[in-house]
Amino acid sequence: MTAPNHVVGGVVFTGLFCSFFSVNIFANPIFIAVTFIGSLLPDIDHTKSWIGKAVYPLAKWLSRNYGHRTITHSIFFLLGIYFISLFIEKNFREDYSISTILFFSILSHLIFDMVTLAGIPLFYPFYKNPCVLPANPEMRIRSGNIRQEGVILFIFCFLTFFMQDLFSNGFWSTINNNFNDVKHQMREYKKSDYALITDYDYNIYQTNFKGKGYLLQAEENELYIKTDKGLIHIDKLDQGLIINLLKTTKSKFKIFQKKLPITNLTEDEINKILKLKFIATGKIYSNYATSLTENTLELKKKFDLKNRYNIQFISSIEDTLNLEKQKKITELQLKIKSEENQNINENKDHYLDIKTLEQEKNKLNNSLSNYELNEVKKHIIELENKIANHHFKENLMIQEYKKNLNQLLKSELNKITYSGEINYIEILK
Repeated sequence: MTAPNHVVGGVVFTGLFCSFFSVNIFANPIFIAVTFIGSLLPDIDHTKSWIGKAVYPLAKWLSRNYGHRTITHSIFFLLGIYFISLFIEKNFREDYSISTILFFSILSHLIFDMVTLAGIPLFYPFYKNPCVLPANPEMRIRSGNIRQEGVILFIFCFLTFFMQDLFSNGFWSTINNNFNDVKHQMREYKKSDYALITDYDYNIYQTNFKGKGYLLQAEENELYIKTDKGLIHIDKLDQGLIINLLKTTKSKFKIFQKKLPITNLTEDEINKILKLKFIATGKIYSNYATSLTENTLELKKKFDLKNRYNIQFISSIEDTLNLEKQKKITELQLKIKSEENQNINENKDHYLDIKTLEQEKNKLNNSLSNYELNEVKKHIIELENKIANHHFKENLMIQEYKKNLNQLLKSELNKITYSGEINYIEILK
């Protein structure tokens, strides 16, 4: 088979089989260059071939020692080149797929040469007889036959043009996009390392939603798509959902899930972090009860987050903190009052003696006979001795409560802080 057919046929063959591994040979100029080289590489043993002329000394040496269609047209040459390229790829450029492209492009050359009359010794040097496809020689092509080569070239060019979607999207992606449902888009999301651009067109009852965006998360029944207008959530279980179109294409951007620890951040700091982020999972704790902007009526100290986008905590915390502070002050005041009342009950006789003493001293200002005056003074002395010798029963917690109350009254307004951890999805552009 001629070099042009090897090149164009190699593009079709390599593009098709690489699509099973989600490798697009047109995604990178290096990939298509490797495809061209691989599809011609076995002819490096021929001095008059395109690649043989490019490396003439090597081609001459191979031709002299082995001849044409021998060692370079064997399965061992294919596997040798594949494993060498795989080793280089794993150690230097793991994000490339050179080894896969080389494998299928070289394999295409071997298969296309097998459909010629001469065939190739596929298991050379262990088995030197030619391998051919098919066995009937009348069904094989003759190398250099202009008519046959021209028809084959036309077919290859036709397939190259009409298989572009398959090459770019991959075989399984093309299959999944034909179903227009959430389940197949979820499968596509799970197997792709690159961010997917999703075209959507669906109705919920009489409301239509149409556009495109990046698919951030896909679960069995749900899709989360980030658009310029915000986040689109498609739930397969929504009543009235009718999907007209769900189609994804790979972007050139990587998608990652990143873990971010959060330690004692203020409200402004955490809101800057969470702004326009899609949180896959996470837990946030606050030292005071607070709320999210989506649900300002519910105050909590713990937030379990899953598949949430652009969440923000309340923008003003002063009222919340004042309420918390006033609540603690009231609790302490009630405790002090309760303990004082208990002390009064336990020492009521003592307080009664004090009151009686005040009354007796007031009698001294009145006109009394000598006998009455002596009796009052005598009673006053008895009461003073009794009061002085009284063992006062007091709950020591009152002093602790009063100390805490004074500290709270003198303290400045505290700040809400947030701690925890989030796992968010990011597209690296």
